[in-house]
Amino acid sequence: MAGIPIEAVEEILDYEEITPELAATGEFFALKIRGHSMEPRMMEGDVVIVRKQEDVESGDVAIVLVNGNEATVKRVKKQEEGITLIATNTSVYEPHFYSNKEIKNLSVQILGKVVELRGKF
Repeated sequence: MAGIPIEAVEEILDYEEITPELAATGEFFALKIRGHSMEPRMMEGDVVIVRKQEDVESGDVAIVLVNGNEATVKRVKKQEEGITLIATNTSVYEPHFYSNKEIKNLSVQILGKVVELRGKF
């Protein structure tokens, strides 16, 4: 998901079925993973089910919009002075800190929490 324009996020490629129990807890969307920053847990081509929400708990995996048009999937670590986006595969993507000022200026925005991973073969 790193560096994918928001237009790609909004492009419908397919539909994923979720349980009625999960559907009752909010509004959801699915995204296909691109890139290698969350390997080995999330592989390119896997699909994540995401609950739309504007905030997450520190430690949650979320879809985060950066620069208003680049969506990325990362673990979010919250600090008083900002947030750090953390990849699983730190050899590809070092943790990136955004200060509260950068969050405002760069339009860093949480789009939702990853609630399910669906591996594809």
